[in-house]
Amino acid sequence: MSYKHGSARYLDRLLQRAMHSQHNNIQTRFELSVDYVKIMDYLHNSPIGVRVMCDRGTLHKLLSQYLITDDFRMVVNDVDRLLEVTDDGGCDTRPNMSIPLQREIERQAGQNKSEPLQFNLRRAYDEKIDIWKLPWIVERLLGDVKGSSFVKSQLCEIMERCHAIEPQQRPTANEILQEFLRVQQLIVTNSLPPPPLSKNFPF
Repeated sequence: MSYKHGSARYLDRLLQRAMHSQHNNIQTRFELSVDYVKIMDYLHNSPIGVRVMCDRGTLHKLLSQYLITDDFRMVVNDVDRLLEVTDDGGCDTRPNMSIPLQREIERQAGQNKSEPLQFNLRRAYDEKIDIWKLPWIVERLLGDVKGSSFVKSQLCEIMERCHAIEPQQRPTANEILQEFLRVQQLIVTNSLPPPPLSKNFPF
């Protein structure tokens, strides 16, 4: 099925058009962010096995996997081509380094931080690599509209957890979804106070 709005890669360009400017707000942008997390939660718990985006390392490439529907919701495209996490330790595709993975590299390189990581020595990736990428995706989807600073401040703690050095310390997709739904309720009820000055998005 095709959608006239195309992929999420071009979301900013789409919302800048005069005919769609009414959708360029925190409500629409956060709804898309929630959709993204819902999709991730489903893929990580799907009946056909845990599916991950290991081979989609750049923001552009990853967002191209998602389509914007006519009513500005998000759907995933081409699910059957996603890699499956197996009992052997996960997919073994090397992530593209265009998404910052410096902490991951340092963790895998061991105590000798100056030694370049040999990718053939690193362990396979599982669904926690999707969790690691999430803060950059959310940052892109939220953009810089009225209310985005407040939303980012509310998400700061869970986004910091997404960047835990040890993958198993990162939250699950469902934990993230519950937090997103909490923040979404604040938006729905128009409870948008100024963000606390001490909180910043963690990147």
